Amino acid sequence: MAVLATLQDADVLPQEETPEANRIIKLVIQFQSAFMKSHDPALQRFLSQALATQEEGSASDSLSRFRVWGWTSEVLEALNKQWMATASDQQALLGPGFRQFNVSRDDFDRLMGLVAKAQTAFMQRGQTFHQVFAQRRREMPGGAP
Repeated sequence: MAVLATLQDADVLPQEETPEANRIIKLVIQFQSAFMKSHDPALQRFLSQALATQEEGSASDSLSRFRVWGWTSEVLEALNKQWMATASDQQALLGPGFRQFNVSRDDFDRLMGLVAKAQTAFMQRGQTFHQVFAQRRREMPGGAP
């Protein structure tokens, strides 16, 4: 998956084949499923609010690409920004929707922390999360354009 490869390139993942590395793999998969498949109103509202903060017109494009291709760097970035801007009591509203996919708010916080660390690591190297993610996505079998 492009997400894991990008996080690996940023050097923010735990050592491969450790319980923590396996947990991160599960989180990437389960949260993608949660945001793509859940009918939980709080999760869908959170995703919509996150994407609404993007440039005008790109929110619906980002959501469409996400529904077809899975994680995109734009969706991950938007979710991270929204998560950081959301008060704890509002974050708590996402718990029931997350639990349907066997993940928690703490798990989402962990994943968003990795995204933030990756963004910082790439910035320090003169790259962007989007550039690295796009390259990794193109390298994947059946990779999106």
